[in-house]
Amino acid sequence: MGLIFSGSHVSLTWQRHLFIFFVCSISSCGLLATNVKVDNIRVLNRGDVLQTPLSVVFDLHWENAWNNDKNHDAVWVFMKYGTAYNNHVKLKLLGHKVLQNRIKESPDPTIEVSKDGLGFLIYPSKTYRGDQNFKLQILLDTTGQRMNNSKLTGLSVHPIEMVYIPKGKFTLGSPDEAAIKRAAFYKSNAEGQVKDQITISSEAAIEVGAKENALYYWSESALYNGDQQGPVPEEFPKGFNAFYIMKYELTQGQYAEFLNTLPDGWTYSRSPTGGKTYHKNRGGIQLKNGQYIADNPHRPMNYVSFTDALAFTDWAGLRPITELEFEKAARGSATPIPAEFVWGTNNYDLLERYVDDNSELVMANQHNESELSDQTRPIFGASYFWVMDLSGSLWEKVITIGNPIGRAFKGSHGDGKLSFGHATNPDWPTSDNEIGGFGYRGGGYYEPGTLYSDFNPHSPIGYRYYGAWSGGPRSIAYGYRAGRTAQD
Repeated sequence: MGLIFSGSHVSLTWQRHLFIFFVCSISSCGLLATNVKVDNIRVLNRGDVLQTPLSVVFDLHWENAWNNDKNHDAVWVFMKYGTAYNNHVKLKLLGHKVLQNRIKESPDPTIEVSKDGLGFLIYPSKTYRGDQNFKLQILLDTTGQRMNNSKLTGLSVHPIEMVYIPKGKFTLGSPDEAAIKRAAFYKSNAEGQVKDQITISSEAAIEVGAKENALYYWSESALYNGDQQGPVPEEFPKGFNAFYIMKYELTQGQYAEFLNTLPDGWTYSRSPTGGKTYHKNRGGIQLKNGQYIADNPHRPMNYVSFTDALAFTDWAGLRPITELEFEKAARGSATPIPAEFVWGTNNYDLLERYVDDNSELVMANQHNESELSDQTRPIFGASYFWVMDLSGSLWEKVITIGNPIGRAFKGSHGDGKLSFGHATNPDWPTSDNEIGGFGYRGGGYYEPGTLYSDFNPHSPIGYRYYGAWSGGPRSIAYGYRAGRTAQD
């Protein structure tokens, strides 16, 4: 279920603060399986007295955090002010403080500011499992940017739960004949037939084609097949190096907050609410009193186009993930089994994570994510690294290796700035049409009563029938999640 934005603002906007808090309350934010929230935001400007740079103090809390021998979770935090064209708040690289750690058993966290100053990652500094609750003071970098009272009016703090995917090798594809027909990756022989599984053991360029020991794939449909060419360049993120990925899919609450920070003119192209069946099919964002409001903020964001998704990603200082990273986040270093789902089995026997008859993504039978472990992954539908809903919720758009536009991706991060509502990174794909650049992984839920299949709502990890298809601008079953390259 995922993230909740408090929508909190500084003192000049208490009216909107209280209104958005009320929306959060009536949608039962505290009852979610997990929950990240920012509140009690204050801006401090006492440099003349205390010789302290302009800073923001706020409370940050989230549930079911962890740091174990395998990996850890984290929260990516960034700030915006108002609806200006360039409203991303830059942070100082050093000097931030944990003013209070409100959970006795919790270790003080690591605060890792990105090198570009666009935000910070915060995570348990040592072995831990449980909730986190901190009062933080974050210093702002005003270099080249005059941060006056009018700009600080409407300052908002945005948290996104992430999962750390550590550096290391992993295996692609699925060792069953059905997977090959569905465009799964494999190691080729000289004739283009299956020789073995293929392992990613570095970020070096990957040879592609029907030739000895190259990566190859094919499908039964030419429309979805991709160009089957390469190489996949060295700069293309392959999942070997460490990265972060959103723990949950982009939510409707997050996307509403995104829309609320955009200039009015840009919202015409980024708002998903114009379609006839949007509100009939789980679309829950509405415009009320000049603000976008999600009636269920933790509901996964469907009806998101790739152009929408890239704009959100650039705005948040993140980047798209690639289909190779998707498989790494799903399977980790485990050996593939035939028709394997992200939770490590090829069946639904223990699964309690459903889209129910009301089209809501729920945990059934009173299960709570505090119970999530390597042994209970099949109950929660969680991946090897405890990433949630990589399969079984919405089709997730990822950068494909199946055409030149996708292979040109170099993994650059967004800079927090958009151009007329569009992402600006030159190495990212730019459109929703079938020219190329992205594809779909993970499966997607369409409507109640639809029979389970290889693609609805759960798709096995290695099945990439639509992995190189860049069609479908917005749909009932199309979603998204972003990532960020880990710093050395």
